[in-house]
Amino acid sequence: MERISRVWAAVVAGFLATVLVPAAAWAEESGVADVVRKKKGISLGFGGVFGLICCLVVVAIIVGAVFLVMRSRKK
Repeated sequence: MERISRVWAAVVAGFLATVLVPAAAWAEESGVADVVRKKKGISLGFGGVFGLICCLVVVAIIVGAVFLVMRSRKK
């Protein structure tokens, strides 16, 4: 179980370092962050709904994979 924890920690750290940190820096430099901060309310157009569904599907796949790995280890 400790090995799986280390693998997940490495995956999360790698994701943050390669995707989120550069994206946040780009948003600050380009002014996109200011536009998002000033926007009032949440509008869920096609893009918002699609993004929400995509996020839920990815989370469901990750949870399913973890469940299957844990289940196979118990046997």
